[in-house]
Amino acid sequence: MSASMSSKSTLVSSIISGLLSIVLFGTLRFCSEWFNDSQLRVLLGGYLFSWVFILSLTCVSNAEMVVFGQDFQAKLLPEILFCLSLTVAAAGIVHRVCATTSVLFSLVGLYFLNRISTKYYSVQVPSVDAPATRKGGKKFK
Repeated sequence: MSASMSSKSTLVSSIISGLLSIVLFGTLRFCSEWFNDSQLRVLLGGYLFSWVFILSLTCVSNAEMVVFGQDFQAKLLPEILFCLSLTVAAAGIVHRVCATTSVLFSLVGLYFLNRISTKYYSVQVPSVDAPATRKGGKKFK
């Protein structure tokens, strides 16, 4: 796949995940009264807001890959904490407990996202053997 084709698919993925994040937040905000009825619904709200986190992180990360190149990776400090704080603020608007549970569900989702990313995108570094030495520190000939 060429670089421009990969950049286009990354851009499309960024746009789609951003739109899905906005639509999901709007739906949850519109139905915020529904989450006040039971504890199970509050937990469901936290779970759904964790998807807002995953989608917004995907949007930000893919947008940065388009701008800075395909080798760019999301880091903890700027991208992940920004998206997590944005998600917690949005969940706090709907219900306070949704904000707390969304943090927990988001961290679990981030763990599995990291495992998947490591599995598919990690670069294997070949190991280099050191030359064998004797007890005195001299090399074998």
